Amino acid sequence: MAKAKNNDIGSLEKLALIAESIQTIFKGKGTIIFELEKEEYKNVISHFREIDRHHKQFSIDISGTEFHFILTEPEK
Repeated sequence: MAKAKNNDIGSLEKLALIAESIQTIFKGKGTIIFELEKEEYKNVISHFREIDRHHKQFSIDISGTEFHFILTEPEK
């Protein structure tokens, strides 16, 4: 009996699928903005080496779709 495959894909693979989907909907350039709390922001930024981790935002380009990640500050 064959073992079931784990079909869970990572965050970057999911972003690539989003980029591909957007490009099939519109001809223009796509830009997506995520406002993330500290833990999620740290998780995403950990996938990249050459990003200054002291800034509160960064951007990546996946196949012509730009993704902006912004660290949100908790309300006081």
